Amino acid sequence: MITIVHHKEDKEKMVKPVITLRDLYDFVGRLDLPAAQKKPMMSAIKRVNELLGQGGLDLPADPSALLHRLAAWSPAMAGMSAGAFANMKSRLRAAFRLARPQMANPRARPQLQGAWRNLQASLDVTMQRNLSRVMHFAARHARPPSDVDDAFIERFAAHLRDDAMVVDWEAVVRRSIRAWNVLAKTRAKFQALTAPKPKRTPYWIAIDEWPEGLRNDLTDLLRHLAKPNLFTGRKVRKLKPTTIIQYRHMTITLVSAAVGSGIALNSLARLHDVLAPDVVAAALNFLVARADNRITQLMYQMMVRVLVMAEIVELPEGQRQRLKAIFEELEANRPADMPKRSMTAKNRALLERLEYDQRFADLVHCLPDLLASQARARHKTTNAASIMRTALAIDLLLICSMRRENLVSLELGKSLRRMGKPPHHFWIIEIEPEEVKNAEPLRYRLEGKAAALLEEYLDEWRGRLCHHPSPWLFARPDGSRVDARSLASSIERLTKRVLGMSISPHQFRHISAESFLLENPDKVNTISEHFGHTDSNTARRYYSRPKQKEASRTYQAHALKAREGSARRLAKGKIKIVRKSEDKL
Repeated sequence: MITIVHHKEDKEKMVKPVITLRDLYDFVGRLDLPAAQKKPMMSAIKRVNELLGQGGLDLPADPSALLHRLAAWSPAMAGMSAGAFANMKSRLRAAFRLARPQMANPRARPQLQGAWRNLQASLDVTMQRNLSRVMHFAARHARPPSDVDDAFIERFAAHLRDDAMVVDWEAVVRRSIRAWNVLAKTRAKFQALTAPKPKRTPYWIAIDEWPEGLRNDLTDLLRHLAKPNLFTGRKVRKLKPTTIIQYRHMTITLVSAAVGSGIALNSLARLHDVLAPDVVAAALNFLVARADNRITQLMYQMMVRVLVMAEIVELPEGQRQRLKAIFEELEANRPADMPKRSMTAKNRALLERLEYDQRFADLVHCLPDLLASQARARHKTTNAASIMRTALAIDLLLICSMRRENLVSLELGKSLRRMGKPPHHFWIIEIEPEEVKNAEPLRYRLEGKAAALLEEYLDEWRGRLCHHPSPWLFARPDGSRVDARSLASSIERLTKRVLGMSISPHQFRHISAESFLLENPDKVNTISEHFGHTDSNTARRYYSRPKQKEASRTYQAHALKAREGSARRLAKGKIKIVRKSEDKL
């Protein structure tokens, strides 16, 4: 246990609130503690700032937030041993415990008392959360629960808007009224509040109200999307259940918006009628007006589905061309702040880190070697073979950038074959079109380290995981193919352990593209061909480098080169530029 003894002259200094890591660092520095206790804590604070901050020790001194962010780091990412990393976090916690009297929680509120406290205790967590603001506001104004009425809610709304300056104050008021009215139904003394007016008049038309032919057409369409006919003369693929639900939702939206625009529901007897360009244009105009004359992501996604449906129902070519023109017009007028079809924020953050955190990038590229080394070091343990299997899976994902289903479906002697005789042999992976998402055949060649890891797995490790004859590269103990979700879970678990963040099998495709384009920004088509995309615009949409970003890099390289050249010429003229290392103390 640490005993703190303060000098009298330090008492005034000790009351300074701890708001940032600089405050915490200074606080610990003023404590009357042995150097052996104090210096490691101060060092831990600085190290945490190096990992999470931008310098200056200006991070907020929020223990939960900082420790949550540290949880995303592994010892390897921090360049520390496991013991040193654990000690750093432990010392940071100790510093926060010592500084607790000087740390104020700006969101802390006084506890409710009396009737309000009794009411709060009787509610479940959701109701407590929905009514928290209004209960505390009423308690501060000595307003009992029985006196909460519409006039009081108006004062509450004005407080949120003008005093507290809550951005979403209207949503808070609406949520509070709805929750309060639920209580009023079961408590006789509580007054029911006037329900908030709906933001918009509902326009949704249930499928049950549709003409029978239109209902049947939608049912047939969804059935086709779930189980497509492979012999239609065009490329088709089975869609995920969630995507089929989207098609259903978008079709209902299209029909409802068309009727909302003034088109009679009985005139939309079949799906062909709904997909007619004039009907689609009228529906879009209705949705744009409803959204305060803005084009939204829902409209854009609806048009993407409309184009697919128009082809499936074999709409006349002239009408399909008009629909494409509507889509192009919609895209041309999309707001600048509306996100384009691209990868998710989570994936963008991953690729940003790959670009700017060199240590992280090195760990990602060396993951197969790191995990294989761990498996060899634990050769006699029960999970060593599983670690080696995951190492091989990640290696194939990095080298071949294949999809998860294709990875777990690799068969020895069929899709995975050895060519030639040692030592001049190599391995071939061939995946047939019918096994690929976009029906494009895939072929990869493995040699060097990738082939060596594959052969080590086959010779020494696969037999420990599968005890029966099996053609599958990744086989279960009974000889069946390993479940794709199980292998993905193992990959995410081990990447979390090494990198401090989970990486899914599909994210390795993004990593493959980003790594290549960092060195070859003008070769997006190469990535498209490597992935087997049927449309080169897919890779361009997701992976092409922003022109401003690349132009800025080129300019900065020029500026730095020009500066160095100027410095050399000035040196020849006897004007010396002193570097920091040459400064005199």
